[in-house]
Amino acid sequence: MNLLFEYLFGPQLAKETARYLETLAEANLTASRRQTDTLLQSLNRSSEPKITIGRTLWGTPIIVPVSEIVKAHGVVTGATGSGKTRMALAVIKALLDSIIESLIAEASNPGGFGALDAKGDLFHGTLFLIAKHLQELQRAHPHAARELRRRIVIIDFSSRDPVTPYNILARWPGLEPDFFAANRADVLMDLLSGSDKLSLGASGVLSKLILLMSEHGVPITDLDEIVGNERRRSRMIAQCHDRSLAAYFTRQFPQVPKSTLAALLRRIDALFTADGVRLALGGVSAPNFRQLQDEGKIVVITTFGKTIARGVRRVLQKLVFSDITQSVFSRQKPESPFLWLCDEAQNFFHTESLRDNAIDLLTTSRSFSTHFLFLTQDLQTAVHDPRTLRVLNTNTRWCMAMRGDPADCSFLKPALPITGRRPKPRPHPFAEQSLYSPAEERVLVHEDIASLPDREGYLWLKNRSAEAIRVVVADVPIPDGNALMRATSAIRMDASIGGRMSRKQYDQAIAPRDQERSDQVPDLATALKQRYQSTREERGT
Repeated sequence: MNLLFEYLFGPQLAKETARYLETLAEANLTASRRQTDTLLQSLNRSSEPKITIGRTLWGTPIIVPVSEIVKAHGVVTGATGSGKTRMALAVIKALLDSIIESLIAEASNPGGFGALDAKGDLFHGTLFLIAKHLQELQRAHPHAARELRRRIVIIDFSSRDPVTPYNILARWPGLEPDFFAANRADVLMDLLSGSDKLSLGASGVLSKLILLMSEHGVPITDLDEIVGNERRRSRMIAQCHDRSLAAYFTRQFPQVPKSTLAALLRRIDALFTADGVRLALGGVSAPNFRQLQDEGKIVVITTFGKTIARGVRRVLQKLVFSDITQSVFSRQKPESPFLWLCDEAQNFFHTESLRDNAIDLLTTSRSFSTHFLFLTQDLQTAVHDPRTLRVLNTNTRWCMAMRGDPADCSFLKPALPITGRRPKPRPHPFAEQSLYSPAEERVLVHEDIASLPDREGYLWLKNRSAEAIRVVVADVPIPDGNALMRATSAIRMDASIGGRMSRKQYDQAIAPRDQERSDQVPDLATALKQRYQSTREERGT
């Protein structure tokens, strides 16, 4: 009887038993996917504009409300080529779509965003998306196209024509002169390294020079002349409204060692090796980042250029970041949300002052409706201060870890999804199959981050789920290399877009200042005559 029963039902029982055991083995995985799908469905039901980040490994689209990204701090980690820029461009595309919808409907300002790029990829990708939207709007909605053009601000330190003036000595509206000068001096001394050793008082000397130059609208590019041309400096002192400052330059400045002044000039002069940087820093004005955020502008910044040295790029990037930091806390319209996407963000944590700025932003900028998305290759290894790392991990509401050093995303380790059934390698074919423990499997999944495919990573929405989601990032169709440069050349060269000046307009703007300087500096014959007369007077002849 047993043989008959086995003959009739044995194969079916074996099949069903195997299926049941397989179901038990994949129970954790199935439950995890079901939980993820439920979360994504709830996010997709939101009525607000959304961002398509990508899809799960089993094909479920990952579509989240814009507010999940814009109204929260975030971090994207990953090595070069892993897909960080594509992830950022997917966010930017969604933000542009949201802004354009409001422009077409003539609705209230939905806020803006800014991209601070040190390599050029994010800058050119953003310009490509803007140019594409402008072309489409120009045909269908000309009024929206005009408004979009008005909102665009482009700051390209490598461009000689058109030029974006960025006079770093132009004071921000409503800022105390002494605070501005001290802040600028500290930032420049902190960022401009040198082989020479400056005295502790060098920062104070630079602060006084900045205070004098900013009062008279003189750019940092004229620092060597202000230091070396006593006649011009004396005229500026005579016209100075700050009597204590005038007294400093009359009594104390002549006592400053020439070696200290020479070292200061050498460090500052390192900024002006590229023409585009010299033109920008020599302008008559500077961007008002507070106003740009309050008005919901689209700000696209790059410090990259073939003629700009790597060290200068980093200094410019950190200077801009410092200005953004100061502007956030003076915002007057916090009802307008603003997101800054910052590439190569590890550079913002190299010095103590920069770390302090970043901590202030992470802990308090939410009150001013400004948030930051940091894109970085090696944040964890670049930030050696445990307190800063703790503040960063605590205050970021979402993160994305792509292929890179697992040490850079150790914060993600507790949230990595596991199956609970990962088999261990068998020492020989006849050994009994054993499984890794959940803790061991999580360690292995964390180490596997080093070998993730391009455009794949783990997305963790911290306030929505205790578990990260394996994501294939959505592809944003953008040309590469020289094709991208050609596609963006029209908008990059158009001075009427981005709040920039043509080279002719720039020269006209600085002409009065240059004329005043030339009037103050006598020609050679006059200078020799004046020197001769002063020498005779000193000798009493």
